[in-house]
Amino acid sequence: MVKLNWNHKTQPDIIKLTNQECKPLKVVETIVSPINEKVKNNEQLTSQGVNKDWYNLLIWGDNISVMSSLLKEFAGRINLIYIDPPFATGGNFNLKIQIGEGNNSKKQAFLNQKAYSDNWREGLGGYLNFMYERLFLMKELLSDNGSIYVHLDWHVGHYIKIIMDELFGADNFRNEIIWAYPAASVKTRNFFIRSFDTILFYTKSEEYVFNDDPNIYMEYSDRVKNALKRDEKGIYYYRGGSHDGKKLSRKVYITHDGIFPRDVWNDTPYIRANTLEYQGFSTQKPELLLKRIILASSNEDDIVADFFCGSGTTLAVAEKLKRRWIGCDVTKHAIYIVKKRLLDIYNSSSVINRKNKFRKVCQPFKTLQIKASGENPAIPQGFLRKNFQNSNEFNNLEKPEFITAIKIQNNEVIIELKNYSIPYLDLISENVKEQVRNWTDWIDFWSIDFDYKPEIFNNMWISFRTPKDRELRLISSPFSYKNLEVYTVSVKIIDIMGTETIQNYDVSIK
Repeated sequence: MVKLNWNHKTQPDIIKLTNQECKPLKVVETIVSPINEKVKNNEQLTSQGVNKDWYNLLIWGDNISVMSSLLKEFAGRINLIYIDPPFATGGNFNLKIQIGEGNNSKKQAFLNQKAYSDNWREGLGGYLNFMYERLFLMKELLSDNGSIYVHLDWHVGHYIKIIMDELFGADNFRNEIIWAYPAASVKTRNFFIRSFDTILFYTKSEEYVFNDDPNIYMEYSDRVKNALKRDEKGIYYYRGGSHDGKKLSRKVYITHDGIFPRDVWNDTPYIRANTLEYQGFSTQKPELLLKRIILASSNEDDIVADFFCGSGTTLAVAEKLKRRWIGCDVTKHAIYIVKKRLLDIYNSSSVINRKNKFRKVCQPFKTLQIKASGENPAIPQGFLRKNFQNSNEFNNLEKPEFITAIKIQNNEVIIELKNYSIPYLDLISENVKEQVRNWTDWIDFWSIDFDYKPEIFNNMWISFRTPKDRELRLISSPFSYKNLEVYTVSVKIIDIMGTETIQNYDVSIK
């Protein structure tokens, strides 16, 4: 077998990775059908949950530590892995953070914030070590009949294919899929415009799941569609040919609405800002792309994982197709975006029939973290004032504070958010402060646990902004208690900078 060698190549060691990288995963939140103001008649809906004993997992942390920690429970259990890792492009990729609600007289305010950097201090060798160790762990997590899809482009796809041959075996290579999409306007005339990505499809073994599902089929060409006819037996077209110099023609009846997919996928456009599923990620992948992969390479109730989950496309599609899922990302902003996307999945499009809304609430899931949150608020670079360099100013920053009004009537409690203040406004750029017209503009998400128990926050009521729906409710729905006692109510706010602030209150029900 041909193997790829590079400077400082490190051979993955399962014992070393497990012992040195393994850190405990801490559950910080549970989400089980909270009262969601963006979902109408929520109390009449039931989750489409596929397993009552299962919580889907959304994890914040470096994926090498996350995967090492998952090995004990999930080695050989994950049925499908899709990843869209960095491509070693040398560039930075942005996330659009919207501010406030906007109004008719002024366009929606937003800030471009760096989502992640694709620069590698150790060059290509550093990138290849990064991927080598992670792909090694993914193989350990993959079930014997499982599949893995690795989404790349021309930068490093050829290198990763050799690594995949080494780790998974060249005999387990199934496809090099070309996702061809319309290129944006490119000024270059020095080479042909690059307008496709590569998806490497491997399996763990010769025995693997692959479904001939009509929902993964590609449309007929316009030539075939225009030639379709119908008779008493069904829909058909004429197929030509010849034999002994004589032209032949016969009817071919179609059994599916389209053709089984080739390895060039040119029927799935990339995500534009005006699409319903847009989340503000510059590298967001379309749900239709993941629909084909998940339907083909997994069954209902299987576990689908994405360890570079970004905007959460894999998890959202797995949710809609009744798969269980595990997702993680090293960026906390990504975790917040995915959480909101799943909570708002009711209002998104179905992946089976794009003309219809999904109209189901998400299955229960937990959010976990691989590391403790820092004591100080983390201010993203894009929010800092220009030429800010004095890192000492970050020491001992006070956390934001907020004011609530708690109304208690009999056994019912209503909480109103009255104010939110940031004590380190002098560190924030003037550009950001000019776009914040009201204290509510700082807030992106807030939630309430009406019966808080230490350590794990149970989201029981939520209100949040999405890219397409900027409204934020400031008054909760009434919550009714059954017993007369003192409860701890916990209120959590996440602002547009990703800072999380929690305040607890004692509420006496008499």
